[in-house]
Amino acid sequence: MKESNRIAGNVFQIQRWSVHDGDGIRSTVFLKGCPLRCKWCANPESWNPNPEILYFRDRCIGCAQCSLACNHQAIPMDGGIPLSFSREKCCCCGDCCEVCPNGAKKMIGSLMTVEEVIKILKRDSIFYRESKGGVTFSGGEPFAQSEFLREMILACKRLAIDTAVETSGFFEWEDAEDIVKELDTVFIDIKHMDEQVHKRLTGVSNRKILENVIRISQNHHDLIIRVPLISGVNDDRNNIEQMCQFLQENTRILGVELLPYHPLGSSKMSALDREGWEIFNAPDAEKVEHIKKIIAEYEIQNIDFK
Repeated sequence: MKESNRIAGNVFQIQRWSVHDGDGIRSTVFLKGCPLRCKWCANPESWNPNPEILYFRDRCIGCAQCSLACNHQAIPMDGGIPLSFSREKCCCCGDCCEVCPNGAKKMIGSLMTVEEVIKILKRDSIFYRESKGGVTFSGGEPFAQSEFLREMILACKRLAIDTAVETSGFFEWEDAEDIVKELDTVFIDIKHMDEQVHKRLTGVSNRKILENVIRISQNHHDLIIRVPLISGVNDDRNNIEQMCQFLQENTRILGVELLPYHPLGSSKMSALDREGWEIFNAPDAEKVEHIKKIIAEYEIQNIDFK
């Protein structure tokens, strides 16, 4: 049997002093790997469960240090100038990232044990305590690394650290039920109520997600629904009312948090050599207020951690 503190997970960022991912001052642990492919994703580097390298070509100064450091012919040169970056040949050792003087290459993701992550989180334990904050697990999809997530939450609980999870809701309930019951707060996205639209925008059906919203509500008293608001996509009255009716008829939740779209993922999609990103717009402030009024009409609380 594995010792719990030796179980490892792929972590791509630990953000300290986070104030938008739950109550109080928090640390947000971002886990790599996600089954969704949202066309507006702010963290496309979280999709692949394995470590990978971001290559920001506009930052490259042509010094060729990365090519000289690479022992796998992933960065060929011509006349002393790096020609390209071959992801097929790259083994993600990170040597090129370490020698890059301008941050053009950046390693994303590393295996960390429960013990290693807890050591970092404990640095801010006094701030969690004083602000009634804690630790939030995000991603990617945290439940995609269910074994690691389970042990992380239990380790936090032993230290009396409040825990929350931000999830897409796309996971097998049998793998997550016991984890959900240990959490202090659950955030789950509802991106669109129409199954076909949801599938076109995210790559997956919303059926499992909505089923898990109901299950979590039945097993947890602190559930918050998050809606990534995108102009012309899911901010129309019909979609918002369908969501409110579903929540009113099937769940018990703390409320709904609206998250207007932002284009943070566009540069990272390019740096990962991926396609599929689309440019969207956030609804204006007047539209957001209108949506809040619709939600309030259904006697559902609007929640804002900003």
